Amino acid sequence: MYLTQQFADFIARTSYTSLPEEVIYQAKERIMDTLGSIIAGSCNWEYVQQLKEACRALGAGNYSVVGSREKEFPPARAAMINATFAHSIELDDGHKNAGCHAGAVIVPTALTMGQELGSTGREIIAAVTIGYEITYRIAAHLNPAQINKGFHPSSNCSVYGAMAVAGKLMGLDSGQLANGLGQAGMLASGTMEATRSGQRSKCVQVGNAAYSGIMAAYTAKAGMEGCLSALEGKDGLFQTQSEQVNVESVCQDLGKIYTIGDTYNKMYPSCRHAQPGIEGVLDLARERGIVPEDVESIWIGTHQVAYDLTGIIKVPKNSGEAKFSLAYGAAVALQEHSFGVAHLREPYYTDPEILKLAEKVTTVVDPEVQELYPKKRGARVKLTLKNGTVLKKELYDLKGSPDNPVSWPELSAKFMANAKAVMEEETIRTLLEQLAHLETLSSIDPVMELLA
Repeated sequence: MYLTQQFADFIARTSYTSLPEEVIYQAKERIMDTLGSIIAGSCNWEYVQQLKEACRALGAGNYSVVGSREKEFPPARAAMINATFAHSIELDDGHKNAGCHAGAVIVPTALTMGQELGSTGREIIAAVTIGYEITYRIAAHLNPAQINKGFHPSSNCSVYGAMAVAGKLMGLDSGQLANGLGQAGMLASGTMEATRSGQRSKCVQVGNAAYSGIMAAYTAKAGMEGCLSALEGKDGLFQTQSEQVNVESVCQDLGKIYTIGDTYNKMYPSCRHAQPGIEGVLDLARERGIVPEDVESIWIGTHQVAYDLTGIIKVPKNSGEAKFSLAYGAAVALQEHSFGVAHLREPYYTDPEILKLAEKVTTVVDPEVQELYPKKRGARVKLTLKNGTVLKKELYDLKGSPDNPVSWPELSAKFMANAKAVMEEETIRTLLEQLAHLETLSSIDPVMELLA
């Protein structure tokens, strides 16, 4: 039996009532946090209007996207746009060691398709859980080789999860689900080169995973066959994008152990690989009351992937480069004792004082940090002060990681901070209350209306 067929059986038999209570809570947490990222992206990403304009040329429909009451897109396109927003400012969640941002794709797919199909809150929770499971099991077995070969996990793996979400909500049977997953494999795409050139548009390939996953589900419903060997076949995903994948372990304990708990929350709007260094500087600055005038130099030791993605740019030319500059993030952390969405804007990334600090940052591949990768992704930080004092910090379990989790109130505060620029506080509180009790909703319409 192919992996697509094993996954299909799991999707078909899983329901809200079969999920452990802890998993239900985690799914609701993922939905809330991702919606906060979508809202933040809808009002902060510089290409919001350009993407909408491009999508209008591809077909009209009756669905709005977050931040707009205009009902102008087909559901699959609306899901794609919202998924793009979710990934646009690097605040979306991810897998602790697979380099994959599942929530950005899974949650908007579930909400849009749930609205289209009249799904209940319970059905959406189950679909979200399933989507994370499929995405994570594939991504965790591909990496780090997938990234090293230049493929983007969130684009290539999340399309399978999006199909699983759409197919589940559509009520497809096991055979159709297997074909849909096979179709998803043929539609998977996206490369890591987007982190180096065109960073501000990288999120579009992640958003497209939502569209492709929904498309795959509809082709399966229409009776089209899919590539059942899309994962483990001779020229499938595992062979072309990874090395020596243990195929037997991919579905091990499927339906017994849920991997949604392996999700981390991003507390800063930057590439996750940059965040251990940024948080290390931030912690030292806050704990010791360090100000820029005290500092002679900043040294950050990290692993090779983090260096390649975030260790090269010191002076960002735009918000995209700011998200992928460890030196810039560390400089902001030292100057501001914080690092948030506002710091991706031009008044900050062109600030001479911040850029002067960024020039003091030396980023290197640290053998000790590299040795622990990919099981642990961290950084070592040294702040050398002008009086000769050297302050050190070693950080692997970031705030928001599975081993250093944040609470629902803390995530609610993050949501509030993201949403208050475009929503009234009373509306935000109503929305948070609905999400906290999502399993009681007979329809997702009230949530979607508030998001518009």
